[in-house]
Amino acid sequence: MSAPLVLKLVRHGQSRANTAEYDPQSHGDFRAELTPLGVEQARGAGLELGADFLRDALVYASPYRRAQQTLGAIFEATGGAELPAGVYEDPRLREVDHGYGDVKQQERLRETHGWFYYRYEGGESPADCYDRVSGFLESLMRQVERKAATRVLVVTHGLALRCFVTRFLHLTVAEFESLQNPANGAVVTLAPPDLLAGLPGPKLVRRRFGVAGLRFYDGATS
Repeated sequence: MSAPLVLKLVRHGQSRANTAEYDPQSHGDFRAELTPLGVEQARGAGLELGADFLRDALVYASPYRRAQQTLGAIFEATGGAELPAGVYEDPRLREVDHGYGDVKQQERLRETHGWFYYRYEGGESPADCYDRVSGFLESLMRQVERKAATRVLVVTHGLALRCFVTRFLHLTVAEFESLQNPANGAVVTLAPPDLLAGLPGPKLVRRRFGVAGLRFYDGATS
């Protein structure tokens, strides 16, 4: 019997954009780098994952600098574990595009048209992010089948991570909106329910898979 599929999703460590040291709209969101704390958070994620998990894993990451730096720090923390299956950069894992307008001035429009559906001026909506992450997931599952992989690591961003969980577990929009943004450097696990039992924090289970490592609004866990 083959081992069950386990996916580990990591949000990048704290970036200079998170601390307002860097203005992504003026200088390019993709260029924002990790802070020293963000590097430590990424190393902590690496220690939590462990070299054994990484050694046989398919590894994917957003091309944004903070995600790539997070991935590098994860490898360093585990002794530079080699990955025979390879490491893949995929732009579909990038952060949601907030466009070029003033995000705060658009809050009222977001409330009117729905947080999931509202598309930032010149940018994306969470629904747009969901669509591209869904395409990534379809590609990923083909690769999992092709390589008979049982371990997957994805290093991405907060909203893209929640879109991934929503698509993977077939959650509703209301359930998506109950998912809090994971902390910087957080490790989120998607796996069969019996493999989640020993992990800390609330769980959300849907059929054959569940998620651990996310925080929820309104007691959405089961």
